[in-house]
Amino acid sequence: MVIFRGRQPLLVVGGHLVHQRQKVLQSRSFFTVFEKYLEATKRYGWKGTLWKLYNLGDVKFGRLVGEDKNGFKYYEDPTEVYGQHRWTEYKVDSFDEVEGTLIPPEWHLWMHHVTDSPPGEGGQDPVNWEKTETVAHSDAPFTNHLGEHVPYYPNKTLYRSRGYNVGSLSITPDEPEQYYLQPGHLRRTRKHKQHFFADTDYNNPANSDESREQSLRPADVN
Repeated sequence: MVIFRGRQPLLVVGGHLVHQRQKVLQSRSFFTVFEKYLEATKRYGWKGTLWKLYNLGDVKFGRLVGEDKNGFKYYEDPTEVYGQHRWTEYKVDSFDEVEGTLIPPEWHLWMHHVTDSPPGEGGQDPVNWEKTETVAHSDAPFTNHLGEHVPYYPNKTLYRSRGYNVGSLSITPDEPEQYYLQPGHLRRTRKHKQHFFADTDYNNPANSDESREQSLRPADVN
């Protein structure tokens, strides 16, 4: 005969009650949440329960592992979901003062599962850590993974005048332009009046207006 006592079924064998083991899925219901906060009220009181809800955002039950120099308390519950089984209760007046960087380095190791030993135990000492064999040779196919060194080449786009006898960060006002013009560009197919500005062949700066009678290329040629 099976008797249900709360959520744990009991099996009657020979007049004795025996706990029957079964796989119980973790679920939340009104009764489980009610029992949780009822237990929290018994342990911490209603003020302590409200403070934990405000500080942690949840009510947890676990064993006290230790306390740091700031008064922060560290708890652990192995039955809790992994990643949520270790937590800290900060000793602050307001949750706005809480910050993860307030945790000391020795407790940071324990909180992030670098070691299961709290501060003061041998597991915190790197001398007792497991030694890993290291190798001196490298199996990399290249000795230099950055590639061959290419000399600096300036961007010629900046090497052109801004007009009105004003230079730029790359050239001075009296320096000829070095910006390349594509074939068919207006600056190459049109001959401007010399009293406005000199029409220069930027692909051949020596061929200036003073030594040339015709335009760079006929206007009817595309």
